[in-house]
Amino acid sequence: MGSLITTIRGNDAAARFLAWPGDFDLDRGDHVEDVHLASGATLEGFAGDGAGGTYFFWGDGGEERPVLYADSEGGAALRRGGPDRDRPA
Repeated sequence: MGSLITTIRGNDAAARFLAWPGDFDLDRGDHVEDVHLASGATLEGFAGDGAGGTYFFWGDGGEERPVLYADSEGGAALRRGGPDRDRPA
């Protein structure tokens, strides 16, 4: 089985549905400001929303990595998985 993100990118109907009404757009992976973790772990933006928020894969690896969401106002939330010791800086 391939990557879920690759599958979504290859299915226009699924990508459009996630973008609207889901507000999850795989073409918005660049955050408006630099985002980093105090631990120095890698963050890779892969999607965003209409309010300027960005979804990041946390650390090295594939789609099994934890997912962090950073909004445009400086807030962040762990959306899936993740070590307890790392928190956004």
